[in-house]
Order: sequence, then C-alpha cells, then structure tokens
Amino acid sequence: MIEFLLTLLMALSQGIPALPGQSGTVTGVLRTAAGEPAAGVRVSAMVPPESDVDVRSVASFAALAETDMDGRYRLEGIPQGRYYIVAGRVDQPTYYPGTTEMTKARIFSVTPGGFISGIDFVMVDSSVRSNLPGAGQLQLARRITIPTQVAVEGGGKLPVFAAGGFTQIRLTETGYSSESTVELKSSSSFDFSISSGQTSAEYNVSVDYLPEGYFVKSMTFGADNVMTGTLKIPQANMPRTIVSNVGGITQQVITQVSASGVLMPTLTITLSTTSLPPVNGVRVSGHVKDTGVRSIYISGNPGTLYSDGTFEFRGVRPGRHVAAAVGRRPGQMSLAASIVVGDHDLEGLELQETATLPSDVKLPSEPGPAGTHAPGSVLPLASLRGRALEESSGRPIEEGSITLVGRDQVSVAIGAGGQFEFPKLLPGTYRLDMQIFGHSIIHQPVAIGDDDINLDVKSLRLY
Repeated sequence: MIEFLLTLLMALSQGIPALPGQSGTVTGVLRTAAGEPAAGVRVSAMVPPESDVDVRSVASFAALAETDMDGRYRLEGIPQGRYYIVAGRVDQPTYYPGTTEMTKARIFSVTPGGFISGIDFVMVDSSVRSNLPGAGQLQLARRITIPTQVAVEGGGKLPVFAAGGFTQIRLTETGYSSESTVELKSSSSFDFSISSGQTSAEYNVSVDYLPEGYFVKSMTFGADNVMTGTLKIPQANMPRTIVSNVGGITQQVITQVSASGVLMPTLTITLSTTSLPPVNGVRVSGHVKDTGVRSIYISGNPGTLYSDGTFEFRGVRPGRHVAAAVGRRPGQMSLAASIVVGDHDLEGLELQETATLPSDVKLPSEPGPAGTHAPGSVLPLASLRGRALEESSGRPIEEGSITLVGRDQVSVAIGAGGQFEFPKLLPGTYRLDMQIFGHSIIHQPVAIGDDDINLDVKSLRLY
C-alpha cells in the first residue's frame, strides 16, 4: 500500500496539466496472461524518457487510471504529445502491445480532442507480482462469480435502458459502502471483486432503472429470499488462494472452485408489470438494427430500450423530433432518425446508423415546427461533404484525415481531390477538425439542417 501511494504521488506530481478541449483520451482492455480481465490494475500514459536506465526515476505520467472488473480502462485529460501506454508495477511495467522492453513498445501521438480506442493488451506476469520474497507486490484480484437468471413474468420484454439509466442489478455490501453492478443484458453471471483477505461477504440486492410499470416480484439466492433478507456468499464459495511451486518459482492462483464441490447458488430475479396511467401525447416505438445496449432519447428525453432491440417513448408531443440511440462503448455505432409526430401513435420506426450525434443530443428540448412535413414522416438525414484545400493556392490536400466532432468524434481519410464525406447526420451543431502535418490546425463549426452541405475546409500551408 505504501509503495502504491508513493507511486501515485509521484505520478500526480509529475503529471502534465492540460486545458479543457486541448487533451485526448485513450481507452482499451487489459488482460492477464491466462486471458482473464486484469481488474484493479494501474494504467498510465507515460512520457517516453530520454533513456531506459531507470523507469522509476525518470518516468513522467500524464494520466492515470485503474481497470474495472472487466479489465477496461479510460485515460482522460492527456495533453498533446507522444506517450507509452503502460500497466502494472512502476519499476517493471508492461508496455503496449505487451512487452517489458521499452525498445519494443509502441509510442502513441495524442492530439487535442483526440480519441484512441482499442488499445487492448496482455500483462506480462512480472508486472503483476514479484517472485522475490519481500518485494512490493500488486495483490491478485479476488473475484466472485454468481450465476444469475432474470425474466419478466408472462414472457414480457426485458428492459436494458429506462428512466435515464441502464437497467442493472446492484449489490451493496452490508456494513460497507462498496457496491457492484451488472446490467440485465449481460446478467447470465455477476462477476465482481472483493477485498483481499475478506473471509465473508453479505449484500443487499436491488434492481435499478426499471421502466414505469415494471417492478421486482421476487428475488432468491438459492433457497434464500433476498427481497426481505441479504445475499450471503456460502463460505465454501469464497475465493481461496492455491499456492504451488513450479520450477522453483512460487505461483499463486485465486480460485472460487469449492474444495468440497459445492456449486455457487443462482441469483434468480422475476420482474412483473402493471398497467400504466394515461399520459398526454402519443407513443413512438420501433427497433434498432442490432441488440447492442445503448441509451435512447427523443428530443433529449429518455425512452425505454429492450433486450430484443425494440424501443418506445411515451407521452411524445406533436411536432418535429430527433430520436437517437447513443452508443456507449468505443466503436459502437450510434443510431438516429428525424421524425414528425402528430396526434396518433407512430410505430415501426427504424433508426439509421450515423457518423456521430450532436453534442446536446441528451439535453431535453421542445419539439420543432413540423413545417410542410406530414405527421408520421421520417425525414432523410443530411450528409456533410467537402474538400480539404490549401488556403493560398486552392490546391486540394490529399493526405491525412478530417474529424467531425459532436457528442463523439469520427475521422475519415481525405481522398483524391481533397474530398471527404460524413453521411446521415441529425440536425444540430458540430465541429470539423483538421490537423495535417505542415498545415495550420483548423477547428470549424458546422450547422447541419435537413439539406446536404458541401463545404471547403481551407488550411494554410506552413512550410
């Protein structure tokens, strides 16, 4: 613990501050050599030192994060510059793409507002713990896996996003403030970490973010009713450490397999529904093209998304609306539609893939005027096309990429003649960013409406 605090202080003291909008983000997944998620591991963006003589004394860390139970990490606020992505012990880290040798590590260039995803790598064992007696060690993660079954009485649809949040099971440890959650969509098992050395575990169970009209009818853990009592992990199923010696090297493995063969009980949750009160407005419903979990909004007001990919909004007022299913993970496509609502329910709405969404897509807004569009209309989404040009000569720039920034950001390669395109965009305000070697940096706001836009983006050649 002392070593970790000293390391954290060193990292913070050597950090490099960045102004809002002038920093980047890096995300990825970290795994152990056995292929399991590496939970609770420190990940950093490290400035390349001048020499590989002593990483502990010369390393400077621009961002610091810890992996979650699935091994995911997110490094934010990274100033513009060049960095290694490293994980584990400071004195012997694992460098991306999975090496302890700095000369074999990859260096990333982080740009203002840049987003680098998919930086997934495997930790080298020596970065996790030392085989030397008395050396500083990173505790092995102690994890519990509880089989779960969630169903809606009568075969009803299982919600995955409602009331402005992702529907989830929550375990709150009794006597402590620690909490663990799992989304209903992925609830065939509940996998979470517990404190090192903990010999018992007892939790209160709840289900969060259920749609209006849904309620929990029953919750059992094996034969125990956890609606009125707590979920107690049987002693036989608590994680235990198995120590072995292979080739003179002591190995420690954390296992949940019961020595007596006792299986972990199943957490079984049954949801039920009740009739809904009448509301002003109509119902808008439809489906998304896949069953990936997303948040879903109409004119900034949250709706309900179900595990089968269907969705609905209740109490929608007449007028012009934008509907959006917002991707929640890097690389997950967002979906959108521009519609006109009248005084009758609108059913069968299909959302289209879009490059990105306006930054204010989650902010509630009043319906717009329908204009000449008939109620029930689904309006085409506009495309943004253009050319990248040198400001002085007007010649096309035929290299690099251009980025459209909204709620997320997406980049496309600049093609022949300097051409680029971002198709199917919701009405709203965006920003075009262009940063090409040897040219001035461009940040150009763009307002998207119903019609396609053709735009020239000009950059001054510096040398």
